[in-house]
Amino acid sequence: MKVLIAEDEPISNLWLKNTLTRWGYEAISTRDGYEAWEVLNESDFPRVVILDWEMPKMKGIEVCEKIKKDPRLSSIYIILITGRDLTEDMEAGFKAGADDYLKKPFDNRKLKTKLDTARKKLGF
Repeated sequence: MKVLIAEDEPISNLWLKNTLTRWGYEAISTRDGYEAWEVLNESDFPRVVILDWEMPKMKGIEVCEKIKKDPRLSSIYIILITGRDLTEDMEAGFKAGADDYLKKPFDNRKLKTKLDTARKKLGF
């Protein structure tokens, strides 16, 4: 299963890509919201997206909103990752269309659980 990673911090991006690849996912890595949106406009787009909230060019929450407004993409499972942990921030993320939320820093077990949930919901 393809998973899109949109994370601007190089070390976190590489860690996510390596971890997902080790778990058997086809990880596609981008470094800003604009690049992520470009990947999502390809015909064979990923079914799961891991979006960092704070990114250059287009924030993750903006990408999230665009995904959910596009009928072709609206079934994508979105995991929003961020250092924000206020209740208002989580509510804003879910209102934008995120299916799940991970607060940075997070460990492999939490990430794996979120991805397992996405697989089940998408029928993979």
